[in-house]
Amino acid sequence: MNSPLPPAPETAPTLNRPSLAVASLVLGILALILSLVLIGGVLGMVGLGLGVLHLRQRRGPGGMARWGIGLSVVGIVASLVLAVGYYQLFQQVQKSMKAGGGGAALTEWEGVAAPDLTVTTLDGRKLSLADLRGKRVVLDFWATWCPPCVKEIPHFIELYKQTSRDEVEIVGISSEAATVLKPFVEQKGINYPIATADKLVPPFSDVRSIPTTFFVDRKGVIQSVAIGYHDLAALRARALGKDFEGAPKAAPTPPADETTTASAPATSGLKEPTKVRRSEKLWTKAVPRAQALCVGDWDGDGRTEILVLADRQLQVLTSEGKELATVTLPDRFATIEMGRHQTGGARLLGYSNWGPQVRVMDSTGKELWAFPCKLGVDGAHWGDLDGDGTDELIVGLNGGGGLHAVSAEGKTLWSVMSLANVWNQAVVPAAKGRPARVFATEAGGTVRVYDALGELLQTIRPLGKYCSQMAATAVDAAGTIQAVAVGEDTAIAFNETGQVAWSTPVTKNNGSWRSATFSSGDLDGDGVKDWAFLEASGELVVASAAGERLAALPADKGLGAFAIVPGKDGPGLLVVLTGGAVRAYRFE
Repeated sequence: MNSPLPPAPETAPTLNRPSLAVASLVLGILALILSLVLIGGVLGMVGLGLGVLHLRQRRGPGGMARWGIGLSVVGIVASLVLAVGYYQLFQQVQKSMKAGGGGAALTEWEGVAAPDLTVTTLDGRKLSLADLRGKRVVLDFWATWCPPCVKEIPHFIELYKQTSRDEVEIVGISSEAATVLKPFVEQKGINYPIATADKLVPPFSDVRSIPTTFFVDRKGVIQSVAIGYHDLAALRARALGKDFEGAPKAAPTPPADETTTASAPATSGLKEPTKVRRSEKLWTKAVPRAQALCVGDWDGDGRTEILVLADRQLQVLTSEGKELATVTLPDRFATIEMGRHQTGGARLLGYSNWGPQVRVMDSTGKELWAFPCKLGVDGAHWGDLDGDGTDELIVGLNGGGGLHAVSAEGKTLWSVMSLANVWNQAVVPAAKGRPARVFATEAGGTVRVYDALGELLQTIRPLGKYCSQMAATAVDAAGTIQAVAVGEDTAIAFNETGQVAWSTPVTKNNGSWRSATFSSGDLDGDGVKDWAFLEASGELVVASAAGERLAALPADKGLGAFAIVPGKDGPGLLVVLTGGAVRAYRFE
């Protein structure tokens, strides 16, 4: 006899209800954790859907599903908030990078009739845009020290070969001296005119990032502006593009400047000294191939030593010029600076301009850690931000990389990304009764002042100038802060609120932010720090915080670096690195 069939199930099989609740809870947790990278929002939506589905089926406990729904909603909201924040930050960085200077963005000049520009080529010819009307003109603003500029040069050479002079004229414009440019042009085989120009009008005077290339059409209209490196195909397409159609646009109006513009002091220029100080060369120490110099208390005895780097060998000299130690470093650096760790002793940072990292070493030369700088280093300095006796590191990056504070162990403490390119920075360390201050110059030419936590306190434009290289220090025992900056062709001293103490002409150098332009220290032993810098005459000048011209050394074309070594109980020394030797001077 046949057995009876089993009864049919009352309902079709369904998804396991507890598994829906568990999945919702797990996705909710992941949504909250991964909201920082935005994918948490997607996981949150899935978790929300599974939790709601579980509750609608009304079978099994719902507590786990409710938790999953709640966490998923929080993850979705967090992802949305962070997405808005990321977008706003991106806009700020883009705006800063586009602005480049104090005026309107260079790209806003596209379609505007180019103002007349006259430059002098290396062979003495005068070239002007007015004379070149009817031809396409390519104006490349560049410098020999700029890697992207140098990388782009072969493309301009090839473009010049591929086109006729009736078709396209290419002119390279640099602010460097002809003595620097001529051998470089010969070495690279540059076949198009290279010119120097001192007085420029907008938009050419607003170029802050190089390479920047203007493409002017046959009607004299700025057809396009290319900022940064471009390959041959891109340059050729722009150079041979169609003329601008229609009537030229009006020149853009510069945006309102929200910065504090410090007014000029009652008198400008350094004051004559009350005493005539005579320089005396105390000693000379030969250091062949030396490329970097800094000063600091290397052995912790309270006296300042002189650190000289030649290739990878660091020589530590006493203030009398005697060799105290020799240390082998892991690399060859263009810039070094000494800091201190409360328990670990001397710390040395080293980097090269636009290099991929800042490396930190101890007194034996052992690398402790490195701070990665994928966009290139624009400067790094030590400074005790929290007053615990150990220096932290402040790093400024190229290419929109921002400003960063790094702990003594190499961990990022805070970052300011809205600065875009950070030309230079300075740290005034914390002291008893005085919090630390961080100064930075950025692509727009302003000076920004931050507290120890990275909060913006002040935005300054001293004398309305575009600032690049800068330094800052507490000049006296009372903790009075003074900063100095290169504002175009002027050295300007000012406090953290922007009040200018003095100013004086300096040698104009658009690449001055790449090298040490200022050094501070008490040279005359009066308890107040002085400043050393190169004046417009080429002399290495020492000025007091009050703007008195204390002393000077004659112009020296071989000068590589300099620093003030404070005395233990009296006047200090001025040490200079020149001609493969360190020389120490005292002023009486």
